[in-house]
Amino acid sequence: MARWRHEPEPPDVVDPTRIVPPGFVFPGTEQLDPREVFAGPGYQAPRQRTEPTAVAALVCAVLSPIPGLGLAALILGYVALRRLRASYDTGHGQAWFAIVVGAATTVGWLWLWWLITQTT
Repeated sequence: MARWRHEPEPPDVVDPTRIVPPGFVFPGTEQLDPREVFAGPGYQAPRQRTEPTAVAALVCAVLSPIPGLGLAALILGYVALRRLRASYDTGHGQAWFAIVVGAATTVGWLWLWWLITQTT
């Protein structure tokens, strides 16, 4: 008498359509909108995001001939570089430009202030 044996199913069946665990986010893609990336034909590269602090530092550096804005550019550039360490955003060049120009104009304003106070 032939007895039908029931074969147990494998305990862990892998779904071939799902190669990453549920809820997994690739590093650097936390802020991307999938509708924007996959909306058009083919793969659309996501737009790069510029650090807003770096932009503010750049504006202050450009306006640094106004007394005090050079120091603001220097501080904002430093803060932008600190924030850019932990992100995939752009703005390194803007932050470094703000630091260099802000430091130069701050030294220039301090030198001019020293000259004025020494002559009077």
